[in-house]
Amino acid sequence: MTAFFSLGERTAVGTKAHVLFSKLLKDEEMWALLQCDDVPEIAAHLGRTEGYGEALATLVPQEATRAQLEDRLKIIPPKRAGSFLPYLTGARRRLLLAWMERTQAAALKKIMRYVLTRHGDREAIRARIAGLPYQSLPFDLLLSSRDFQDFSDALRETRYFQPLREPLKRLAAGEENLFPAEAAIDREVLVRLHGAAEDLSAGERGPVMRILGVRFDMLNISWIYRSLRFYDLTPEERIARLLPFRYHLQAGSLRRMARSADLDEFWPVMKSTAYGAAFSESPPTEEMVMDRDLRRFILKTAERVFRRGSPDLSTLIAYLTLLESEVSDLTTLIEDVRYDYDRRHAALFMARPLIPGGEVRWQW
Repeated sequence: MTAFFSLGERTAVGTKAHVLFSKLLKDEEMWALLQCDDVPEIAAHLGRTEGYGEALATLVPQEATRAQLEDRLKIIPPKRAGSFLPYLTGARRRLLLAWMERTQAAALKKIMRYVLTRHGDREAIRARIAGLPYQSLPFDLLLSSRDFQDFSDALRETRYFQPLREPLKRLAAGEENLFPAEAAIDREVLVRLHGAAEDLSAGERGPVMRILGVRFDMLNISWIYRSLRFYDLTPEERIARLLPFRYHLQAGSLRRMARSADLDEFWPVMKSTAYGAAFSESPPTEEMVMDRDLRRFILKTAERVFRRGSPDLSTLIAYLTLLESEVSDLTTLIEDVRYDYDRRHAALFMARPLIPGGEVRWQW
């Protein structure tokens, strides 16, 4: 009976994921959105699509601002993930909850930036966070923090207190670098996600870890890249912040990357790894290019897993990865239209490879 129920869970979530996959935007729809004149036109267009119509039903397109539209879009992936929870039990449910925790962690980082800078409307931030599904953190208390000592005290009974204890002490003492604290939050979330994946049965673990493993490796590469480009960290500090697990990356390659003196030294080591082909021959001059290449490799991995065979839990994780990537691409597109940048750049910086071979081909 247990085996039958297990098969039923896998089939149910896999089948639903296939149905929702069919509602993702087609390339021609993305091209149409790129040709919109303003944010209200994008909102109206998305509101007419099968995949986004329901989520945007209460948004008045003519009055939609960039922030309002982006907030509505960003809440779709965690809510869509939550709709699968009734189908799952045991290790599968724990994995999905760990996946969804990343959204709550992102909100925690947003509040942390607000406490540091006091930029932005606190009540607007509170309203956005109120829409998050499955909250377990004291967000109201965190938003009311006068300083990082208050912030730390508010986290005392949560899973984030110990990982953030030292970074928050440094912020309370006047340090203005959020990178260590943000890295600690990411590490806590990803360690829990990895542990949840390890608890799956052997047959399910492999294809699920194929998606997550690539994501973990890419995050290690990204963190080293960002620390070399933007932060004054020692090699030992970079190594200490790496995830304690890897997929295709070798330990020696990771250490060499983390010990690099600069990007010129880092890049050839990174290019010699299993992920070298995902990146250009030299370090990009724009961070958005690095981010796009990271996201594109994860996207392609998820697409391969999704199309590999019968519906199961990995089909769900692949679909959620593709949905998150699409929402991220839409955010890039909205920013481009809102500020009237060259529309070709939006396509160039999307994870979805709308432009074969990097050449812009407008579909007029």
